[in-house]
Amino acid sequence: MANRAVYLCGACGEVASTVTLVAPGQPDPRSIPTESSRAEGAAQRVGPVSGVGGRLAVDGGPVSLTHGLVPLDRVAVALGTGDAAELFALNREYAPFWCPTCRASYCSSHYRSWPVFDDGFFDCMRGVCPKGHERRLAD
Repeated sequence: MANRAVYLCGACGEVASTVTLVAPGQPDPRSIPTESSRAEGAAQRVGPVSGVGGRLAVDGGPVSLTHGLVPLDRVAVALGTGDAAELFALNREYAPFWCPTCRASYCSSHYRSWPVFDDGFFDCMRGVCPKGHERRLAD
């Protein structure tokens, strides 16, 4: 079982997203302070110390976010395949960088995203791949 996978952009070959399975009590890799943020006094966000599942940090692509309490074993198996379609099959939001129509991953330079608001409140993130396939990425 894997705890991290790197997906490459189908348009440019650069890293589209790095997805990391974070065990309970471990720091979110998206929030580990850099030297400059330490100098500014930025705090590191740490997830729950215990729980039934870990978290899934999705870094890069059209949306970077961390999901809480994911099914550890199933996500680890999906990451181990290295196939973004496997993550997408578990939960569409686990692979916001993946276009199921193209069957390709895309980086933030090639997968355009935008927030959608409903009565002034955030509703979801939508995106469109380089070939024009639009979908909901996260809510």
